[in-house]
Amino acid sequence: MAQRFERNFIRPVVVPLLAAGIAALLIVTIGKTLLALHERGKPELERQELLFAVVIAIGVLAIGAFLALRPHRGSRIDQPVAIGHRAMFEPPLPPVRELARNGPLGTVADIQPGDALYAQNGQLAKVIGVLPGGEEWGQRYKGYIYAEGVFGATAELWIPVEAVVAVYPETHSVFLAIKGDETESYGWNRPPAAFVRTPRVPEPPKAL
Repeated sequence: MAQRFERNFIRPVVVPLLAAGIAALLIVTIGKTLLALHERGKPELERQELLFAVVIAIGVLAIGAFLALRPHRGSRIDQPVAIGHRAMFEPPLPPVRELARNGPLGTVADIQPGDALYAQNGQLAKVIGVLPGGEEWGQRYKGYIYAEGVFGATAELWIPVEAVVAVYPETHSVFLAIKGDETESYGWNRPPAAFVRTPRVPEPPKAL
């Protein structure tokens, strides 16, 4: 929706108005400068504003001649798009989720650190690693995806691999059967009970 609004309104309306505003600003600035330099009662060759205008005109013509006489090397000026890498009215790109669904389907075993985790409403997190499974509240899980939340999501997530619906190794994309705001309601923002961060207490040395 946002891309369609930008293509159908922002580009054809705002861009020309912005260009016209910049041109008007330059014209007004040059005009005020000439008026400030205007001196009455002097011969034309001694009037500063006329000399200033002639210098500006010669400068513009010189720059234009330099650009026109340069050898053709496929410069940006010769290309259809002077600014940016896409044409102004080119159809919008597909959503990121569609771009990520490329290549053959993989399995949970193909999930690697750095892969993007997508919920139903967009990217949710980035994979840090895959942990072995365990039992939570009487439910047995095959494994957990330890991930770092992005775009304001929870900083740390432990997502059961059972929530994965599709893996695309070619684009490093993993799709989940949840919405982005459901991780806390499922308790996936808390580490599994078997996951302990406290360091192990070293065993006392055995007596000889």
